Amino acid sequence: MHTGRNIKAMREAKSISRDTLAEEVGKDPQFIEQIEEHEYEAPISVLLKIASVLGTDISALIYGKEFQEKSVIVTDKNSRMKVERKRDFDYENLAPYYSGRHMEPFLVDVYPVKDDTLEYSTHEGEEFHYVMEGALRIIVDGKEHRLNQGDSIYFDSSLPHALSAIGDKAKLLAAIYHSSSMSHVTRSQKMNDLITAARHLGGMKVVIVVPNETAVEAVNRAIEEQVISEALLVGNSAELPAEYKSHKDRYQIIDVDAGENFEMRCAQKAVELIRAGEGHMIMKGNINTAVFMKAVLNKEKGIGSGRRLSLVSIFELPKLSRLVFLTDPGINPALTGKKDIKTSKDIILNAIDVAKSMGVHRPKVAILDANEVPSEKVPSSMIAKELSEMEWADAEVYGPLSYDLALYEESARHKGITDNPVAGKADILIVPHISGGNFLYKAWAMTMSADVANVVLGAQVPLIITSRSDNDLTKFLTLCASAVYSAHKLT
Repeated sequence: MHTGRNIKAMREAKSISRDTLAEEVGKDPQFIEQIEEHEYEAPISVLLKIASVLGTDISALIYGKEFQEKSVIVTDKNSRMKVERKRDFDYENLAPYYSGRHMEPFLVDVYPVKDDTLEYSTHEGEEFHYVMEGALRIIVDGKEHRLNQGDSIYFDSSLPHALSAIGDKAKLLAAIYHSSSMSHVTRSQKMNDLITAARHLGGMKVVIVVPNETAVEAVNRAIEEQVISEALLVGNSAELPAEYKSHKDRYQIIDVDAGENFEMRCAQKAVELIRAGEGHMIMKGNINTAVFMKAVLNKEKGIGSGRRLSLVSIFELPKLSRLVFLTDPGINPALTGKKDIKTSKDIILNAIDVAKSMGVHRPKVAILDANEVPSEKVPSSMIAKELSEMEWADAEVYGPLSYDLALYEESARHKGITDNPVAGKADILIVPHISGGNFLYKAWAMTMSADVANVVLGAQVPLIITSRSDNDLTKFLTLCASAVYSAHKLT
């Protein structure tokens, strides 16, 4: 699909010039012209910026229509979308442009498959198949059904199922209903944009170190939602969680013998795969965090970037029309609590990179403290002042600022702060200590029920380290955010 036509139509409808749009997204007019007129597909981070400038969601740029609970989309025969061939099937999506859909209608060509190579799949929801041509053999939950032209079948797709043509080929009209798509679970439009952006990438590859049930279930959902195209499982093949078999055609097993230093050998192999370009992100499974990090940060064979590792948590908060990036609520004990300017700078740079990947052109960074007036009695406030006086090429950085003055323009106005580039407009919040970040994280996520995604930065690819307390949506959004950030790093 060509997003440029949709961008041009929406830009002109809003009477925004090409020069103005280019300035707002930090590009030159020739770049926008390339997108609009010459079918150059813009990176996801640029699409997210353009959507923000045009006051719309990313679905409007990709599908030509903003997300709506009720809408009508007609797909003519020349607009149907071919889907990547899956070994013994050819798919053609009949409704690729209806955003937020619960159901996927396909035309499917099925070819004959031998019993020993049948591929079974399972996923939440339901499926309906109508045989248009030829004859079909379908096995559902161990029972075989034979369908001829004109026959149909409807079944619970959480049951293991596999298809094979009888004869040369069968053609089906198939409808797949996703009962619990994450697009319908999330409560926030910006997070829906993140999901749409991740799907638009066409699927990224993840390497899982010592896979466990939690990691594989999260990746299974991302596979079903078309965010992950392939996962590499690095561990002992005899101890892999059975959940991977639901999508075993999307998993590649990298077997590591059990024995001494098993976890370290798995981590080293996973890092080796990342260094070889075999994955876009690396996910921690049932492995000690210290062992995982030691392999990642090995000076000779690791994938460190030279920066300090830090956690950036991405929220959409009530009454704010932007994403808020919080750092660091989970890794670094003190950010501005001691005079370690290099660490503080790395943490800020990591957060700036994540914000830019999510479409924030020039992030506004607030270094939080109890008061906006620096005081020798509060050392963290002096570090905040020192950091804000440094040169920052891609962001506006200011501190110290109190929480309310950082996020809310009305609070800044009441204080008479009207000429500060960050006050009331902060995209990124830098906390002085991990305790403050952790309090904010849990207050937003648990008390306010805000949706959240987490990205660990400081390596050559995002690190995915989920918590036992993370819900399914947080794990899924974390994979989406990691995919979008990884794609941004590749551009």
